[in-house]
Amino acid sequence: MRLASTPLVSWAASLHRLAQTSCGGKLWADHRALSQLNSIKAEYATEALSPKQPSPRSLALQALDLKMGDIVQATVKEVYVSPRAIGLHLDVRGVRANLTTSNISHAPLNLEDMNKIFKTGDTIKALVQRVALARSQLTLSTKRLESTPGDMLRDPQMVYAGAEEKGAAFRLQGAQERALRFPQMVYAGAEEKGAAFRLQGAQERALRLQGFKASGIKAGDVLQGTVKCCFQKGVYVTVCPGVDGFLSHPSGSTQCKLGDTIQVKVESCDMVTANVRLTKLDA
Repeated sequence: MRLASTPLVSWAASLHRLAQTSCGGKLWADHRALSQLNSIKAEYATEALSPKQPSPRSLALQALDLKMGDIVQATVKEVYVSPRAIGLHLDVRGVRANLTTSNISHAPLNLEDMNKIFKTGDTIKALVQRVALARSQLTLSTKRLESTPGDMLRDPQMVYAGAEEKGAAFRLQGAQERALRFPQMVYAGAEEKGAAFRLQGAQERALRLQGFKASGIKAGDVLQGTVKCCFQKGVYVTVCPGVDGFLSHPSGSTQCKLGDTIQVKVESCDMVTANVRLTKLDA
C-alpha cells in the first residue's frame, strides 16, 4: 500500500534516507538528542511554574516570624566539628540552626576556645543576620554583637547584655542601605508608614487626655513638679503621672535644669488637647 504524498510524509521519508547514510545517521542522532533536550526543558519549566509545597522547616521558620536584626535566644545543643567548619548546633524555639566560628567572633576561634565558651544547655543571644524561607535558611551571628574583636572569647555575657542595642543599630543600617539602593521601595510604603505614625500619635494623645482627666487638675492649682525636658523657650514639667505642663522662660529669668524640682501654678488647661500651661512660683 502506497501512502499519499503529503509534506509530512515527504519530510519523514527524507529523514529516513538521511539516517541510512553515515552523515545522515549523525544528523538523526542530533535530532533525537535535541528532542529529548526540549522535552526535559519543558518538564523543568512545568515544575518551575507549578507551586511548590513549603517544607516543614520552612513552615517552622515562618511561624517564628523573625526579621533581620532581631535578637533571639538559642539553646546550645552541641559543639560540632566538620571537615569544613567548627560551630554550634542551636535550638531556636524548636527550630535547629547552626552557628559557625566565622559568625561567632571577629577573632579566630579553635575547638578549645569553643569548648571553653560554650557548654551544652547554655542559653545564648544571637542576631538574626538573614532569613531565607524559600531555602529554609536561618543565619545567626554573635560576631555582629561584638564591640571589639574577641569580646565573645573574653566576656560573652557582656556581649549578650548589649545585644538589643547592637540589633537596633543593625536594623537602622539595613534600612538606610535599602533606602539608598531601592528608593522606590521606600516611597511604596510611605502611605502605610504615615498611617501607622498617625495611629501612634492618636493613641499617645488619647493616653495623655485620659491621664489629664483622671488627675483632676484645674486652673489655679499650685503643684510641685519635676523638669522633664528643656528647650530654649521653656521646659516641660511633670506635675502628675502622665501629665506634663509647659513652663515658658520669661525674658531674663533663671532657666531650670533637667531633673529640678520646682513649684508651679496652673495658668490654663485645655480639656480637648490636654495642654497645660504653667507659671513658676518664686521660692
